Amino acid sequence: TPILGKRLRVVALDECGNVPASGTADSMVVTDGFISLSLSAEVEDGAEIITKKADGSLCVNEMTASSFKRFTLEAEFCGVDPGLLALTTNAEIYENYESIASGIVVPEGTINKKFALELWTGLTGAACEPGTEEASGYMLLPFLQAGVMGDMSVDGENAVTFGMTGAYTKGGNGWGTGLFNVLANAGIAAALPTALDPLDHMLLVETGIAPPVSACGLQPFMPDVAA
Repeated sequence: TPILGKRLRVVALDECGNVPASGTADSMVVTDGFISLSLSAEVEDGAEIITKKADGSLCVNEMTASSFKRFTLEAEFCGVDPGLLALTTNAEIYENYESIASGIVVPEGTINKKFALELWTGLTGAACEPGTEEASGYMLLPFLQAGVMGDMSVDGENAVTFGMTGAYTKGGNGWGTGLFNVLANAGIAAALPTALDPLDHMLLVETGIAPPVSACGLQPFMPDVAA
C-alpha cells in the first residue's frame, strides 16, 4: 500500500509528448516540496439502450460499456518553486538583477505547456532493497497538459501555499520504456521492462530503487538510459 509522498520529478515535453534532447537546460525539476497530489478520473458513461414491446414489457435492456477518458490533476506545493510552477502551470519565471529566478509572473493567454510527472511514495509492509533508502511505490503520468495556478489564501493564521489545478493526462505519450532507471533488474537499476502503450495514462508499480535527490531550481534534462 503506497503511503506518504517522497519525491516528485517533472520533465518538460514538447507539443507531441516527446522529451527534450539530452542536456537541454531548464527542462527538469526534482523536489520534495509538495503537500498533496490529487487525481480524479473522468469517464464517459455508457449509453442505456431500452426498447419496449407493444404491451410495455422490455424487449431490449442493455447498457454499453463506459470509457475512461483522462485523469485530472491538482497539486498543492509547500512554497514557491519558480521552476516547478513554470513547468506545470501558466506561471513564468521572474528573474532578479543577477538573472536568477526569484519569483513568478502569471500572464493571460493560452497554456501550451506539456510535462511528464513521476512520484515516489513509501510502502507499508515491504522491505527495501540493500543500499536504498526504503521501499517505494512509483507512479508515472507520462503525458500531462499543464494547468493553472490554484487558489491562494492569505490570512494571519496559516502559511500561504501555492497550488496547481486543471492539469490533465493525455493520450499519445512517447515515454516507451522510460528515460530513467526506476526499477531493479537482478539488483541493478534499469528502465521499465515493457514499453508503455501510447494510450496509457498512468503507471503504478513497486520499486526498490531510491528516488532521485531533490535539487534547487530547474535542471538540464539528463536521462539515465537511451530512449
